[in-house]
Amino acid sequence: MENQNTGTGSQAKEKSEGIINKETVESMKRFVRQIKKARHELKYNRKNFWNKNKVNFRNNIKTLLSFFQFPEGWEVNVVASQFLVDREVLPYDLDVWSFSDVVSGTKAQGYNIIIFFNRTDLEFLSAPALLPIVVHEVAHVYQVPKDPKTYLLQTVDDSLSRKYEEEADAEVKKYSDEFRKENVLEKVMYCYDKRNWEGAKKMVNYLHLEAKNSFGGGYDEAMAEEEYKAFLKAEEEKDIDLFIDYFIENFREEESKGIISKIREIFKKSHQEKKE
Repeated sequence: MENQNTGTGSQAKEKSEGIINKETVESMKRFVRQIKKARHELKYNRKNFWNKNKVNFRNNIKTLLSFFQFPEGWEVNVVASQFLVDREVLPYDLDVWSFSDVVSGTKAQGYNIIIFFNRTDLEFLSAPALLPIVVHEVAHVYQVPKDPKTYLLQTVDDSLSRKYEEEADAEVKKYSDEFRKENVLEKVMYCYDKRNWEGAKKMVNYLHLEAKNSFGGGYDEAMAEEEYKAFLKAEEEKDIDLFIDYFIENFREEESKGIISKIREIFKKSHQEKKE
């Protein structure tokens, strides 16, 4: 188990001028390059790819979290661990999930939020593939201070839970869709390496058909229709490389460049507002 205390929002401000900083811009450019490289590694050297990601998991999470300034006055504690289960669990199992929640929210008890990243579901992922997960959970962190009592109620109110999940997924959409696609590709390929076509098919079915309604719903469809069809074609021809090739050939570099430009604009605007 790894625990990281990120400090309060006021402490985080010392290293960041708003949510987006210069380091974020440079890191996004680096992550875009990593996506192109990762897709080739997934085709030619997956064993090393998975091992490298597992070794770097903790640092990748810390790096991604460093992009964000947390709510002032709140302590955010991060845990990267896994549930105690007596069987092998893969990302399509409902036994693996991450969460953000309120630990305490009064002056006497302190103002504390916890983010739990489930290693079973995430540790094999590269930094670009982890980005949508981290953005989603951090979005929940921002929701808490607005109304902690209502946030707690969503655990027993499905409609309220869906509202919070929809808001969190809306934040993820602000980033290049290539990050979502990389998350999909890596999860499918990991399950393929674990349990061949059977494992890959279960992962694909979960992402395309089940994910949006799981845990009460409110999520976007994790796998697009064209990506699903690409997998079915690869499955029919018994050639998983066809599925990887689809992602390599459809890498939208122009979209990725565009998102970097948007990040630059956000940083420039927030920097100017601070000066004013």
